[in-house]
Amino acid sequence: MRKKIIASVMAALCIGSSIAYADTGTAHIKIGSISGGASNISYWYDTSVSSYGQNGAVDNARSQWDSISSGIGWSAGTQSSAKMKVFAGYQALPGGTYGQTSYYNYNWYGGVDQVYSDDVTNGSSYDQAQVILDAGWTSSWSQSERWMNAGHEVGHVLGMNHFENSPEHAGSHWMKSGRYTLTTPTEIDIAHMRTKWGY
Repeated sequence: MRKKIIASVMAALCIGSSIAYADTGTAHIKIGSISGGASNISYWYDTSVSSYGQNGAVDNARSQWDSISSGIGWSAGTQSSAKMKVFAGYQALPGGTYGQTSYYNYNWYGGVDQVYSDDVTNGSSYDQAQVILDAGWTSSWSQSERWMNAGHEVGHVLGMNHFENSPEHAGSHWMKSGRYTLTTPTEIDIAHMRTKWGY
């Protein structure tokens, strides 16, 4: 009887650990990070975010990611100094592109130079990230879907890549490309983010 109990407990532990398994490879988690770490990222929203009704989605994204890791935190910044700048547009991105995150480093001339996403994946750090949410291509989406979209883009700011591997990432996740009804990150999203920034 005791062997059966031990075997049952071991099986349950194996199943439980596979549910929240985080692949630490660059297919899922970027090696590069925002300069200074993620514990106090200053953010700024352009007026377009409010105009297109995206404030709640971005606020939720910040709050949800913040709640799962003590290594993530936010503070309000200014247009000139913020490390995460958020914009919204109406069909401002190519068709079928619901959001976009770009990375930049400050240069000697007071401007910024783009850091390509692949370079961040392979280890380059960045001073600033800019998020664009497209309210045009997502105009027919529910609030939950728009919140997932914002969570997805803010996840890129925090160093996540897309979760496209099958069958490990079957189903809906914040960091999976597409349109999903999710107001919070899944256990898979959380496991990856904690691999990057800790508990």
